[in-house]
Amino acid sequence: MRVGDAPEAGRVVSVLETREHILLTVLGTNPIAASYTLDGRCAESRFAPVALLNLLQDEARPDRVIALCTPEAKRESWPLLQEELRSTACAVERVAVPSGYTQASVNEYLLAVCKRVSERGSVDLTVDLTHGFRHFSFLAYTAVLYLEALGIARVRGAHYGVFGGPGDQPNTFFDLRPLLELPRWVYALRVLRDTGSALPLAEALATGSDHPSIRQLDKCLKDLSKAYHSGLPLELGRHARDILRQSLRPLGRRLSGDHRLPLTNELVRRFEDTLRKFALPDDPVAGGGWKAKVELSRGELTRQGAIIDDLLQRGSIATALGMMDEWTVSWAVWRLESGAGWLDFHGSRGRAASLLGAIGAVYRDSELKVLLSDEQCRLGKFWNGLSETRNAYAHHGMRKQDLLGQQTALQERRITEVWGELKMFPDWSLTFGDVGERVLVSPVGRRPGVLFSALEACRAAADDAEPTICLAICSPETEVLVEQAANHARFAGRIEAVRIDPHGGHGEIQAAVKAGRRHLVGADDVFVNVTGGTTVMGLAAEALAAEARRFARPVRRFGLIDRRPPAEQDADPYQVGEPFWLDGEGAEDADAN
Repeated sequence: MRVGDAPEAGRVVSVLETREHILLTVLGTNPIAASYTLDGRCAESRFAPVALLNLLQDEARPDRVIALCTPEAKRESWPLLQEELRSTACAVERVAVPSGYTQASVNEYLLAVCKRVSERGSVDLTVDLTHGFRHFSFLAYTAVLYLEALGIARVRGAHYGVFGGPGDQPNTFFDLRPLLELPRWVYALRVLRDTGSALPLAEALATGSDHPSIRQLDKCLKDLSKAYHSGLPLELGRHARDILRQSLRPLGRRLSGDHRLPLTNELVRRFEDTLRKFALPDDPVAGGGWKAKVELSRGELTRQGAIIDDLLQRGSIATALGMMDEWTVSWAVWRLESGAGWLDFHGSRGRAASLLGAIGAVYRDSELKVLLSDEQCRLGKFWNGLSETRNAYAHHGMRKQDLLGQQTALQERRITEVWGELKMFPDWSLTFGDVGERVLVSPVGRRPGVLFSALEACRAAADDAEPTICLAICSPETEVLVEQAANHARFAGRIEAVRIDPHGGHGEIQAAVKAGRRHLVGADDVFVNVTGGTTVMGLAAEALAAEARRFARPVRRFGLIDRRPPAEQDADPYQVGEPFWLDGEGAEDADAN
């Protein structure tokens, strides 16, 4: 349908039909009559664009001709072209371009072409590059790439009439459209390689047939891009694996068949090479639980580390740091040999994150830092810096810290230095402090039976394995009762008296934490009795429980009930009270990082 014609009644006019369709051609000099062939049909003319207009099907025939004319072509060829086009319904106009004898003429030529086509609005283009100097065809080709890249023009065809066929055979129109499409595919692959985005590739696939395999590939490419830029290594690995296994052949057929691209095998190979560094080595089982099938291994950590390095190289710092944080947790899970539930945050993943947070917390504490090895100090400093910087990016800079400033750049360099060591899987121990200790924290008020019952409760909870050390929160007046209660309970472990003013305030609680925390670092178990003594003593016990959790220690809090009258309790304090447990076995704070 030509512009200006009325559509048939009741028929919807497509977007393609409403855009002006232009034949852009380069006009040479000394036109000679020749025969041309296209799709088995022949036409004769002194001008390839005129022959092309006669050979194209009605639905593919342009509405207007724009001829690029040098001063020489204007004198010799332009009048003849106008004459031959008078018999057609196609309008024609001339665009003056320089003869091209200087370097400056390159820019003048391109500006003239792009300006005239842009003035027509959004158009469709058919291009003929048969006539004119050889470099004119190249410049016109460049202008068309530019116009299409900016969305000004949509190329529907590109042709070149090859002269000098064997014998008396007519000149053949070569289809150059694949050469115009090739840069788009090369660009899409380069964007995928350089940025991890497959969206230009999906956009290029959108043109052509709508085969189900191509629709599936289009979805996988979009999901691949989303996974990469969101820092989702498992989803990225799965979609890359799916494309490698299911979509390479359909893609090759699409490129060679629908688009007739040259270098199809090379393009597909480079696409495959880019995906392989992201892909999971095995195809996880489909369905909602596929992630649980992915094994935590050195190979999987190496794959994810390569993605992080890729993000760092491209300057995607926020995503890279977020992934690095989670990678370090996975590494800790792997080091602890608890990979079976490595994605369970309330299980092995939570414990590993708490342990890293504990190393960071100990590193920050000048008094406790001596408990760490040199490697653990590096790990603690790395984890603290990584957590701080990652969180700053996660809050999109809504903090006083300048994320593009020199101090942040220095912090990021320090992070990446240790990251370079971690991804080589160093043999850094995650064990620190007084390993093997089983600690009981208990207030001791004026009734020593509370500590006696607390010791017995711990034995019962641990199958008669009693605590190795007791942190007794006491006052100077009740300290003497601590040893009495321990003797009645036949306690063979160490006793550490944590003396405070039982009627003091917040400062007393802080003092208790400072005095007792050294014994919590590295403990295998921490039992905390929250009954007995004054309110301040109870709060001090709770504060020590919180400190133990900060060090990623398993904490079990409990209370004690003695249902006897107070007078009877005073007369016979050493009767075992009834314990009630506030925490499950091995409960710990998984948010320590």
